[in-house]
Amino acid sequence: MVSLLFIIWFPLIWPVIKPSQPDSLSMILSISYLFLDLIFLLGVTIVLFSENKKINVLPILLLALGIFLQVLGDMAYAYHVVVPNLEYLYLADLLYSSTSFFVILAIISYLNKINIDIRDYLSIYRKPLLYNDWISYFPLILVLFTYSLLLVTSPDAALIWGVGIIVTLVILRQVISLNEIRKAQITLKRNKEIISQRKAQLDFITSNMLDLISESDEKGVYKYLSPSSKQLLGYSSEDLLGKSMYDFIHPDDSEKVIESLKKSQGIGEGVRIQYRYKNADGNYVWLETTGKPVFDEKGFRGFIYSSRDISDQKKAAEFVKNSLSEKEALLREIHHRVNNNLQIISSLLSLQSDNVVDERDHELFVESQNRVRSMAMIHEKLYQSDSLNSINFSDYIETLLNSLIYDYTKDLGHIKLDLDIEEVDLNIETSVPCGLIINELVSNA
Repeated sequence: MVSLLFIIWFPLIWPVIKPSQPDSLSMILSISYLFLDLIFLLGVTIVLFSENKKINVLPILLLALGIFLQVLGDMAYAYHVVVPNLEYLYLADLLYSSTSFFVILAIISYLNKINIDIRDYLSIYRKPLLYNDWISYFPLILVLFTYSLLLVTSPDAALIWGVGIIVTLVILRQVISLNEIRKAQITLKRNKEIISQRKAQLDFITSNMLDLISESDEKGVYKYLSPSSKQLLGYSSEDLLGKSMYDFIHPDDSEKVIESLKKSQGIGEGVRIQYRYKNADGNYVWLETTGKPVFDEKGFRGFIYSSRDISDQKKAAEFVKNSLSEKEALLREIHHRVNNNLQIISSLLSLQSDNVVDERDHELFVESQNRVRSMAMIHEKLYQSDSLNSINFSDYIETLLNSLIYDYTKDLGHIKLDLDIEEVDLNIETSVPCGLIINELVSNA
């Protein structure tokens, strides 16, 4: 850019500083005006071609045009100073007036916030021309051309040697710069290929995976969704981007999800939640989501999620739960009926024992009745317990002993039980023989 400025400035001031003209104060001022105008134009042009989207382009563009006309006006006035001519003076006045006009337009457009979008056209000049290396040599060629003009037109050896040294340094710096640029271009090209390959690999993985990968901001608005959203939910990524995830969560599950995510954000750890999510068909599917809060130097910035459809697992779990409930009810009914049948048998034995005259036969009926009752009592305990697999055997022993004592004495007050039994749960296969053994021990005591 500096080389280009020198190349533009030299032809403009050459008619002013050519050897035939005296070295006057007006000549120096004319050259200074041109130089300062070009510096100002360079700064405005850099701002115009910058990538800052907050800058209003139209006022900068109008100001740049005004400064360009100012440069031409200073050039015309400099020619008039060296060679007085009314045509140069009229041209300078016209250019100065045009400069004022464009500056006023720039001020009006800035105050009224008038803007035009020409950044798409300007962006063409911002793109690095990686494959046109000859363009990098263009400023060097122009510098050499300008120095050649100096060799032809100026007899001053000191000036030629001084400028020659500067040009040599510029050439060396340009060669070094070109070598650095070429290496940077090769590295950039290689890195672009690596990034492109990794992006293609990532797109392939996210497009074919069953889980949905998504990212939301701190308010739950989607910022990214993997292509698997189409297969999982029926939505494309574009359908959900910019929308809040809470708009699709079942109302009964929203509060639970919000509280879980807030807790995860507070402790800075991941969370696993299950909830219902509305798909593209309007139906709710069960999702299991693992979310991890993401933080940067500014603080909390959102969540990254991995979600999968667990509707089939939920249906299977509900089926198993219902099946277990049905089997539990059936088993409870079986225990109830077995208990009733055993109680009927015990009652029949009791009735039959009343008709037995022989004392020995009567005792046999009573023993049989007690055995049946001990088994019936186990089924009764199972029917009454929360678990159908086992009973509290210590409670069963106490109930069985009280029943046996009452059968033999008809009065529980004569015998006082002093029990020291450990709390233990036994299943039906163990409880029945143990109950019969205790029944025999107490009956024969």
